[in-house]
Amino acid sequence: MSELLNSLKSELQLAQHGAMARVPLYHQLYTVLKAAILDGTIAYDAQMPTEHQLIDAFDVSRVTAKRAMDELASEDLIARFRGKGSHVTYQYVPKPVRGPLVGMLESLIDMAEHDSVRVISIEKLVPPADIQVLLDSSDGQLVHKVVRVNSNEEGEPYAYYVSWTVGISRAFTKRKLESKARVKLLRENGINLTRMKQVLSAEHASSRIAAELGVETGTALLSVRRLGQIASGEVVDVLDGLYNPMRYQYAMIMSVD
Repeated sequence: MSELLNSLKSELQLAQHGAMARVPLYHQLYTVLKAAILDGTIAYDAQMPTEHQLIDAFDVSRVTAKRAMDELASEDLIARFRGKGSHVTYQYVPKPVRGPLVGMLESLIDMAEHDSVRVISIEKLVPPADIQVLLDSSDGQLVHKVVRVNSNEEGEPYAYYVSWTVGISRAFTKRKLESKARVKLLRENGINLTRMKQVLSAEHASSRIAAELGVETGTALLSVRRLGQIASGEVVDVLDGLYNPMRYQYAMIMSVD
């Protein structure tokens, strides 16, 4: 709880030096607490800080702490129980950001054509159970698995990829994968991706992957799982990428049309 309160205190201090500087203190506190609930920082069913904890942590009066909590309760973000404290009733559900696929695919092709690729292995085998579920593959169905490392123009490895693809019939050789964008090879096999779902997270580098990316074991890496679908909605390609954040950044530019 102390770590959470310290983080929230920092957020409040930032708010007090920004656009919220002139709004009442209770509303500043309410806004910081609300944002933490809405983005999942304070999870569903978690116990909220007590009024006394808010008073001590934020150096506010009891009236200010109580009013901020009352505002959260009035919006059904928390439920307050006498003798049991307050708990979060809002359930955070991540909402995917949607964007055009065409530009993304062309960016992937452009990036691949400026990278150097080293294929570690190409196999055709039965995937593990979790990949079978994602690909909706039948028991015993063989799927192409490719493990590769991408390096930038300076020869520095920045990405470790493991991909699983169904429907490959030709041109998936080491030479081809090291000289041509994988998206183009998919198209040559009649696999035209029309939709992708990406999930970004973080993962610590195992000793094997650390050695491939030139980082220390345990280094935090950007993790991306990309599910590629065709027009029917079927997932035909699962790609797991691990990126060295010192050599790769994932940037998004969003605008209101």
